[in-house]
Amino acid sequence: MEHPKYTIIWLIYLSIIAISCNKEEIDIDAREAILGKWEVIEVDGEPYPADGYTEYLNDSSYRSYYYLTGDFSYGDYYLNDSMLIYYYYTVDIDEIDTISIRYYYSFEDQRTLILDIDALAILNRFVYRKIE
Repeated sequence: MEHPKYTIIWLIYLSIIAISCNKEEIDIDAREAILGKWEVIEVDGEPYPADGYTEYLNDSSYRSYYYLTGDFSYGDYYLNDSMLIYYYYTVDIDEIDTISIRYYYSFEDQRTLILDIDALAILNRFVYRKIE
């Protein structure tokens, strides 16, 4: 007869294996997953009515469309293992200024993008949903 201590250890071991087998792992290629149109659905934990979308393109550029005005704005983005960096440009009479905003990004799944700003800001966390 087996010792009760070993039975308990064996049951714990089997439970760990069962849990790890049932856990769905999300393996997302961020450079592919980010492509397409995204609407903000939540800001700092509160629902947010979509007022436009941002579309990430293959050439590392993006365009943002605003539903109310019908206007577009454009810029570039850079994506590495943990950061999404937006570059947008302002034009003065004599020069073009480049402004960048850095976000830590994560994908909850293929259709949910979370951006946490890398700065002290009034709004810090944005949740986006991919649209067709």
